[in-house]
Amino acid sequence: MKDVSLDEIVYFPSLRTQPAELLGLRELDRARKRRMLPLLTLTPTPRMPALVDFRHAARQAEEVMRSLPYLVDLGRAPSEHAAAWRQLVDPAQGFRLWREFVQDHPGALPVVQAPDGANPRAVAQQAVDIEREFGLVVFRLRGAVPLTTGVELALDQLDAPGRALVVLDFGTERDWLLGCAGNARDLVLRWRARWRDLRVVVMGNSFPSAAQALGRAPTGEFPRSGRLALLERELHRRVGASARVAYGDHGSVHAPSEPGAEWPPGLVRIDYTRQGEWRFERRLRSTVDEASQEAASAIVSGAPGFGERGLWGEHAIQEAANGRAFARGREEWTAVRVNLHLATQVDEMIEEAAAYTRAPCAAGSPSSC
Repeated sequence: MKDVSLDEIVYFPSLRTQPAELLGLRELDRARKRRMLPLLTLTPTPRMPALVDFRHAARQAEEVMRSLPYLVDLGRAPSEHAAAWRQLVDPAQGFRLWREFVQDHPGALPVVQAPDGANPRAVAQQAVDIEREFGLVVFRLRGAVPLTTGVELALDQLDAPGRALVVLDFGTERDWLLGCAGNARDLVLRWRARWRDLRVVVMGNSFPSAAQALGRAPTGEFPRSGRLALLERELHRRVGASARVAYGDHGSVHAPSEPGAEWPPGLVRIDYTRQGEWRFERRLRSTVDEASQEAASAIVSGAPGFGERGLWGEHAIQEAANGRAFARGREEWTAVRVNLHLATQVDEMIEEAAAYTRAPCAAGSPSSC
């Protein structure tokens, strides 16, 4: 059994085992990593369409976390690795192959797999076996209106439902995210009435898929800068905040890669999170280095105290502002974005959790008491 305590965890980010996301996580300091429990979806690359590629992704996750606990998931079947994916989610003997796969990686904890068409009893047996072998049982429900019957059946089979964690993942659509609050609140109340100590995480992502349409310059000729509220934080508050549910989000920020066909050379975008909102800068100049320096300088000058936390991502932006952008491209800026996002969410959720510990009804609505 792998021992992991959730009492000190304040943040549950969902990430993929993609190079930029792993780099951003790797460069986060250990103290902040201890306060989060990342949910890492194994994401193989198309060049190795076999089970070995899932193993490679799992090893990368292990190396990044450096013996700290983390969750691993498979997500939906990838088109290039469908056969290997189906092998791992074989329901025989309580999804034995999946459990053995995760056991090979110290620190890893498996998310319960429930592929379409799986027998609910096989999924429940998997949960029972995970409880016995790993201690912590994690379910992930996706979509605006998730199906809960299978999870509830499995929870009834556990010896200690208080050691279970249900992640309500409402996806990456900004338009519908806050509309999920009512359903989430109803589910949490129903589950808590039945399993008093059950832990629930509310997760989403509100970064728009068309971020380039935001923050136009005064003359309107090109997107330059702007701010955007993190709706997933508001979703968390509406469901009950830290007094009732734990906070999670899609820490990688699922936005299209840029520049694409419609984006000219010399375009740079730098994003970072601070105080419940996204802040972003876009610059188009004759060279990437020139654009990077101007965008980074705007961030540094517009954020008093920028760099005081000693974060890797802050250092990268300061280096660019000083004219030392090197060959930093869109993947590297994605890593910077992930690094700053994870650090900021941990820091701010530590403060929120402390506030609710001191006075659980003071900062939230009466329904959160």
